Amino acid sequence: MRRMSVSLIAALAVLAAGTFPVAAVENCRTGDSALCLSDPNCHWDYERRGCYEGAPQQEDACAAHSHQETCDTDLTIGCKWNAESKQCKSAK
Repeated sequence: MRRMSVSLIAALAVLAAGTFPVAAVENCRTGDSALCLSDPNCHWDYERRGCYEGAPQQEDACAAHSHQETCDTDLTIGCKWNAESKQCKSAK
């Protein structure tokens, strides 16, 4: 009976340990994008495939346009072609 109760307590302790929430990722060092995004101090970089500290760098939405005609006709996000750098950039 004593062994049975010890075994039962040990089994319950193992089950209870699995129910606690996962600790925050320390210094954003993880290869799991879901764990990375669960920490508000981290962001997942899809190009470099990793978790990094801080907020993600904001990219210019107009940079996706590689041709001047496409850039100049995009009125929804306000793009303007930069002749010097030959890139589409946000007009604002």
